[in-house]
Amino acid sequence: MFKRILVPTDGSARAEHAARAAIELAKFMDAEVVSLYVYPPFQLVITEHLAVAPGLINESDYARAQRAAARRILGVIDKAARAAGVVCTSLCIEDKSPAATIVATARSTDAPCDLVFIGSHGRGVFAQTFLGSVTTRVQAMCDVPVLVYRDPQKNGKKPGKKSTAKVKKAPGKKSVKKSKNKKSG
Repeated sequence: MFKRILVPTDGSARAEHAARAAIELAKFMDAEVVSLYVYPPFQLVITEHLAVAPGLINESDYARAQRAAARRILGVIDKAARAAGVVCTSLCIEDKSPAATIVATARSTDAPCDLVFIGSHGRGVFAQTFLGSVTTRVQAMCDVPVLVYRDPQKNGKKPGKKSTAKVKKAPGKKSVKKSKNKKSG
């Protein structure tokens, strides 16, 4: 069904967990993975109350540091994909909007992806309002299916463990006890 799975990453532990899950899915579906790291362009901010020392960091040093970070971050995904026998292509793109870059990469005419497998930090509505959410923006903008991976470790659950949540009865309903009927023979 899916043959090219786009796996965006920001280098966080949650993104790495999502990438490993995407690799498992790719292996199961005999698909390939495209890992993507997007970093913001260099910006020098100067205000009347802030003086920046020249040479503190320049654009070429910034770009070099970002590419080194990308090699490290994408290298983890590439290594995991190789270990699983999954083909992996890594991309590092400079852009001010990670969400728009993820969507554009998924829609690429050269090598379109048919699934975006993205991790979620699981921030609440309050935090998303102030911090924003790349995942939410990708879901809103993308016409390619988006699978949002939430790490089961986040809520203290271990993978494969059943939930201990109690089910409440609907008001006014009596519980029905099932009995085993023996066949007469």
